[in-house]
Amino acid sequence: MLIVFILELIIHFRFKPQQRKLLRELGIKPQVRRYKIGFWANTRSQKIKHTLYNKNGLLLLFTLTSILSLGVVWFQFRLPSGYRHSLSGVAPFFTMSGGIALATLILSTLYTPYAYEKVSHRKIYILMPMYNEPIENIKNSFESILNQSLLPTELVAVDDGSSLVDYSEVAEEYRKIFAEKGVSFQFIKQKNSGKRAAQLNAYNHLEISDFHNEIILTIDSDTVFDEHAIEQGIIPFEDERVYSVAGVIVTRNVTDNLLTVITDLLVIGHMVLIERSMNSMFGSVAVNSGPIAFYRAEVLNLAKKLGYKNETFGRVRVEFSDDSFLTLSAMLLGRTVAQMTAVSYTDLPNKLSHHVRQHLRWSRGSFIRGFWRLALFPVSSFVFFRQSFGWAMFAAMNVIKYQLIYWVFFVMSDFPLILIAPLAFSAVYSLAYLSIPRNDLAKRDKWIVFFAFPFTVLWAIFVLSPVRIWGYITHRNTGWGTRDKIEL
Repeated sequence: MLIVFILELIIHFRFKPQQRKLLRELGIKPQVRRYKIGFWANTRSQKIKHTLYNKNGLLLLFTLTSILSLGVVWFQFRLPSGYRHSLSGVAPFFTMSGGIALATLILSTLYTPYAYEKVSHRKIYILMPMYNEPIENIKNSFESILNQSLLPTELVAVDDGSSLVDYSEVAEEYRKIFAEKGVSFQFIKQKNSGKRAAQLNAYNHLEISDFHNEIILTIDSDTVFDEHAIEQGIIPFEDERVYSVAGVIVTRNVTDNLLTVITDLLVIGHMVLIERSMNSMFGSVAVNSGPIAFYRAEVLNLAKKLGYKNETFGRVRVEFSDDSFLTLSAMLLGRTVAQMTAVSYTDLPNKLSHHVRQHLRWSRGSFIRGFWRLALFPVSSFVFFRQSFGWAMFAAMNVIKYQLIYWVFFVMSDFPLILIAPLAFSAVYSLAYLSIPRNDLAKRDKWIVFFAFPFTVLWAIFVLSPVRIWGYITHRNTGWGTRDKIEL
């Protein structure tokens, strides 16, 4: 961990000097974010009720009780004097990492979405890149936009040189339908240049007069919105310090097979409901969900200046990680938060090869964007802490994982609690999945997802962890913007 911390400090002082200089010239100084319990306190002081978000109070109480019980059992196991076992040397690390994980869970339970009695009227522009997406998916996406409780001002759809589908007819059909609803619609064709180029092409066709108060909504071409998604997504912008809002994606095909169940529990249950909720309390959501992400228009301006269209890493052009780049640009300007009542629906990979490729892209993008966060944010900031500590913990956990494997196969002198601690942590973490109402999923299916937590732990340790390492090693393989077929 010490070696990793030293390398991170080197990155902080040596990486991206041109971008640091540009930020100074623009007068942008990333701020140290403080923990803010305002969402929780504000809604209660004003007695505003969330009709779309209502955690199960008894389940939350049970979760907190489980956390305390787990802590008591663990320290009862660790503290008796004179007791030693085969893995006593790594137990302090598990105590530290488990404590941080459980603290994250506790903080996430305090999260509630933003709510205000009156919300300002804003112009909202949707940017939709399209590439070889089936026309049926495009129509479903258009219909979900038309059915919004708050309609956008304009939708700009960009065909990024699709070779398998011609969108001209469906674009002309929906141009008239959107016009009837008072929504401007533009359809643009470009040669295959990648998602970022398509987004910027759409953005450049907008006529924006107030870059601070007008909102950009980036979506994927298969996005289907909940009817209140846009209305809920713009609420946090009443806070002038908020520059980016992450909506939440809900998995449509969660019950396809065990792979989608595991992925849903990891991505929605752990990453979104817990990690993102906690990060939101610090105004530091690191990555928005591609299918539904809101930004002040000035975020796109800064991203363009930072090289969004032509980002390179080690002299190799970066095509993916567009969501993390835009979110980072927003973090440089102010707070980035989550609004769990802004919901979109999407599909997760249900085939192993597709699942692995997706996580490889995420790992490569996370590795590259980690360098940016370490370089551009103050050492004392929450953003720097989460990034640096996350990498150090990941490195240490992999070393310990091989110690555990060695112990299981070559020692087996006892069976310490340390081996079942990850399962216990995962069980408590997974309770969050049950606390959020999902009208699209039967209660029985929610319990099926919850009881997949043992498989989730094993999958994360023995499959996704090696994939993440391989993604870091092969981070220079940065292309996918000119792919021949659509992938999630």
